[in-house]
Amino acid sequence: MKQHPRSLLLAAICLGLTACASHRQDISAPIKTPPPAPKAIGRVSLVNEELGFALIQTAETPEAGTPLQARSQDGSETALLKVSKEQKRPFVIADVMKGKPHVGEVVTK
Repeated sequence: MKQHPRSLLLAAICLGLTACASHRQDISAPIKTPPPAPKAIGRVSLVNEELGFALIQTAETPEAGTPLQARSQDGSETALLKVSKEQKRPFVIADVMKGKPHVGEVVTK
């Protein structure tokens, strides 16, 4: 039985289309969004290394227990802080959980 070149071409195209159809992306998968950038809320005004806290000057009043980060001028995290219940606007006290904050550093939430 002799096959025509046109039949072979048609068979190759059909196989190619079938292969393409099986490699489609799942469009129902959720789109991953990047985490939000840290939001600056104030500056470190005082650091007491001995007692392990920092005084933060801020226009916001974050709830006690809110995690904050002290960041150097290049944006790298220097300390992880946690807001204490002691607050007197425009200042909040944050316990130093990790790292070493410095006066003047930006505090982010």
